[in-house]
Amino acid sequence: MKSLKQPIVYLCAILISLFAVSPFLWMILTSLKTQGDIYSSPLNYLPTKWNTGGYKAMLNVHADSNLNFMNWFWNTTIVSVLTTVFSMIISALGGYSMSRFRYRGRMTIGYLILLTQMLPGSLLIIPLYIIMKDYHLLNTHIGLVIAYATVAIPFCTWMLKGYFDSISLSIDEAAMMDGAGRWMTFLRIILPLTLPGLVVTAIFSFLTSWNEFLFAQTFLSDYDKWTLSVGISSFQGQYVVNWDYLMAGSVITTVPIVIAFWLLQKYLVSGMTAGAVK
Repeated sequence: MKSLKQPIVYLCAILISLFAVSPFLWMILTSLKTQGDIYSSPLNYLPTKWNTGGYKAMLNVHADSNLNFMNWFWNTTIVSVLTTVFSMIISALGGYSMSRFRYRGRMTIGYLILLTQMLPGSLLIIPLYIIMKDYHLLNTHIGLVIAYATVAIPFCTWMLKGYFDSISLSIDEAAMMDGAGRWMTFLRIILPLTLPGLVVTAIFSFLTSWNEFLFAQTFLSDYDKWTLSVGISSFQGQYVVNWDYLMAGSVITTVPIVIAFWLLQKYLVSGMTAGAVK
């Protein structure tokens, strides 16, 4: 019975993996098809003629290309990195204070943070739009970073509080008995111990801004300031869809995320479970 059980488990794992990867494989194959292959009937699963025109257009290889894809790519990278750095600084300080200090309103703040996770982010669009208009932050990347941070910080703070709770308070006390101040204890001892949790939380913050569409479409109006999600959506017109451009852009957009997960995978499993156990 055991000899039969193991192959079944492997088979199920392979089937589930293929099911999970199939949309990405289809996206890659479609990005390499010609328009004729894409609209052919019956459907061609593999390209009959390999077409790299979409990738060349995205990367501005053509001299006559008027696409700003790489500009959108760098816009998205800058916004995502700034959002991650800003969110992690605020969230780490907030999560540590909620974990280590006892002050009036601490639990109320925690409940309010949980309450924000029950509401859709789209509810913030109108108030954020009014605030940004008053402070002249519309159509700026700084304004978009602030908008993304308002969504990321509550969740990241609560996540990091769980990671800090999993570290014994005696470690803080021992460090301070040896002469380390509160800041030194936090920066040199506690943060390194929570590195897996910090990585997972940073990835969430980064993905929040990298993949987001609604805020970017609402707050950015200039073509040159668009992010990837808004730029790629422009390939879908009212009557015509440039599927090769759309799929090529989607593949290039996905590659940095795949690389980041591959490089940081050793932190992911421990980081996703560390805050669940005290």
